[in-house]
Amino acid sequence: MLTSILKKPIVATLLYTILITLALMLADLAFAYSNEHFIFEITRKEFLNKLFLFVLIVSFIAKRKLRIVIFLLVVVVSFVQYTHFEYFGKNISGIDFYLIQGNVQEVVEIFSTMKQIIIWPTVIAITLFLVIYMIDLKLGVRTYQFKTGIYLFSICLFVISSQVFYVANLKTGEFSDRERHNDSKLIYPTTNRHSARNLFISANYFLFGIVPKKLINSGVEFAVLEKPKLIHNNVNRTIFLVLGESLRFDKFNLDKNKLTPKLQTLKNSDSFFFKKVYSGGTMTKVSFSTLIHRIKNQGGLRQITEENNCLFKLAKENQFSTYFLSAQNTWHLQIIRDMMCPKYIDKLVERDTFDNYMKPTGYDEDLQTLIGLLDDKLGILKPNNFIVLQQRGSHTPYEKQYPVEFDKFSPYENTALYTDHSLYNLITFINERAKGETFIFYVSDHGELLGENGKKGHGHLSKEVYEVPFIMVTNSKDAEIKKQFEAIRSHYDISNYILSLLGYEADLHGEEDREIMILNADLDGFSGYGTINIRNGVESEIQIKKH
Repeated sequence: MLTSILKKPIVATLLYTILITLALMLADLAFAYSNEHFIFEITRKEFLNKLFLFVLIVSFIAKRKLRIVIFLLVVVVSFVQYTHFEYFGKNISGIDFYLIQGNVQEVVEIFSTMKQIIIWPTVIAITLFLVIYMIDLKLGVRTYQFKTGIYLFSICLFVISSQVFYVANLKTGEFSDRERHNDSKLIYPTTNRHSARNLFISANYFLFGIVPKKLINSGVEFAVLEKPKLIHNNVNRTIFLVLGESLRFDKFNLDKNKLTPKLQTLKNSDSFFFKKVYSGGTMTKVSFSTLIHRIKNQGGLRQITEENNCLFKLAKENQFSTYFLSAQNTWHLQIIRDMMCPKYIDKLVERDTFDNYMKPTGYDEDLQTLIGLLDDKLGILKPNNFIVLQQRGSHTPYEKQYPVEFDKFSPYENTALYTDHSLYNLITFINERAKGETFIFYVSDHGELLGENGKKGHGHLSKEVYEVPFIMVTNSKDAEIKKQFEAIRSHYDISNYILSLLGYEADLHGEEDREIMILNADLDGFSGYGTINIRNGVESEIQIKKH
């Protein structure tokens, strides 16, 4: 009975496609099980819209050898991705292809030392190929095949080509932050996307995004900062970096502002400092990278790949314990996960897993509760700890970011009012419980347009987006604190100051003339960027430039 059913081409084709698609996804799940930093779950979108369609088209190809070769290539690509992730702790990005072609010998030397770590990727890849081979052997001859199957496969290539041309002509105009986010998915690897598809998209961006623009701008090179020199061991302090979300300076200042009543009670304290600074970029992935990797100019993907300026890595190398606690969930972190040097983070907790520690409220005050629990268990409020907290802040939809008792103004303003409340409580909590010298930094990743000039969201080089609030609170007795705070004017400066507190030589500015760069929606600057010049302590208007 079963044999007769399987003889029907439609049934055999569907079963063939489902089984091979599941095999591909289960291989990634197996690798995720072995590597805590590799995030992959079977999602409907990845299963049906992507892998299922690809496998279905391949099943139409009449020649078995061609089908097997295609699947073998997919397995090899996954193996390469697994191996890279096992060693570097992140997916292969477009800029990695650019770096490899100029450092072939070094890459060969690295891979020669990887014999131990390729065991599990090898087992997964071989098992995956054998499973696919057996499925094809049993069902491949029964699938619904066209003599013109190769032409059907060309349909897939046509779809791929449309994606290639889209990447080659990345949006550079004024688009919504959602459209910018979708652009990012065609540039950067993300979580819950199949390993082979992530590598394919990175290769796409390299061939049709990076290479053409590097050729066109072959004379333009931007310096990658050298790894900073360690100058102080046994620093003996705790550093908090609190990352706000989409909060603009003009809505969150301390000048008789109805939205910041609690923080205004602290502004006259000698330990509390507040000012406006410039964001490193107009999208989270760009500004986050600027802070964590102290990126100064466009072309920062290379600096991220080298990881020599990653705050988490440098903190670990100077005996700090490292933490990343995020009120955002795994889906929202998919773009920036590879950019945070996850293998150098001792404890990474995302919103999805808060219920493993407590009963979450779903709001930013959960971060304070989590800190208290981790302090009781791990002593994170003792020196030496470097702790990054990421809020939901003013992320859309605004009305879901605050409890009902804060529903007093517009939804966006309510998020600012709630941030004032939760941040004040967080600062008070840390000050009461922290041991030793402590620094607390708060800065928003970027701001938000609320209808100005008919635009909303971020991903625009507008002052409402790149002017963000910055707070510093410390019990340090260093006489230079005020002077150092006054010199901070950007995300890049904040990153350097934190670097110095971690014990490293850093680019700390005084009153000298300099240029501040504000990237737009991508790290390579292809969507444009802005520069602000400081001359004799006076800031110029922003100059918008195209790459």
